[in-house]
Amino acid sequence: MSVLDYIGAAVEKCSYNFRPGNETDFADSLGGSWYVSPTAHGVEFLTVVPFYLIMTVYFGYKAVGKDQQNYHMLKSVQNRPPRPLLETICLILMIASYAVTVIHKSATGTKYFLLQPCHASAVILIIIMAWPNEKPQFVPQLLFNIYLHTLWGSVLALVFPDLRDHDMLGEVFNFFLEHGLILVLPFYLLTTKRYVVLGLNLDMALFSFFLYVSYHSPLLHAVSLWSGYNINYTLVSPARKYTDINTFARNLLIL
Repeated sequence: MSVLDYIGAAVEKCSYNFRPGNETDFADSLGGSWYVSPTAHGVEFLTVVPFYLIMTVYFGYKAVGKDQQNYHMLKSVQNRPPRPLLETICLILMIASYAVTVIHKSATGTKYFLLQPCHASAVILIIIMAWPNEKPQFVPQLLFNIYLHTLWGSVLALVFPDLRDHDMLGEVFNFFLEHGLILVLPFYLLTTKRYVVLGLNLDMALFSFFLYVSYHSPLLHAVSLWSGYNINYTLVSPARKYTDINTFARNLLIL
């Protein structure tokens, strides 16, 4: 066996028992397959993933650790204005939408999909808005600035909605509600004067980007292989017209 064969065998041994070959049911948005070979997945873990993680640490250090001005701006927030009524309403609406999502995923046995970036974004927004004023503000302020660099994912979800397997009552409506909220709410929060916004900073932008893609791979990538679910299209591209693209084009599509 070659080195690549060993890599593929190791990935397959640790993964869900998919159907043999690259048989893929594109009418199903939930289940995965060996659309991308086990060897290709292994090569991704050994090459792309270390790059993502190293870049996340490197630019995170440059953006927040080395740049003391950014660090102190995020940490020194004090006397934050009280949460206005409209923000409280938005927080309640965001919590309600996420709760409906949890109910839908629990009822269909697809709770792994709560790890999808859109649902993770909803949780992050809830944390940001619900964070008590009397607590240290570094965490919500940092999360908010990271979020501002990564909200473009919700735009893609709204422009190209994948509604396969959205069959439950209210599921389609909640899809658009949730994605609309995670796209629009940050712009409203900017007007409340409760959140620090760092100046234009390439290091912060790259830190946010690489943190986002590191969440996709290795985390979602590994969970998808283990569970058999196609979380965030880590296993199968979103539509039949993409069946001929290679592994690297698939990564570009996802990102």
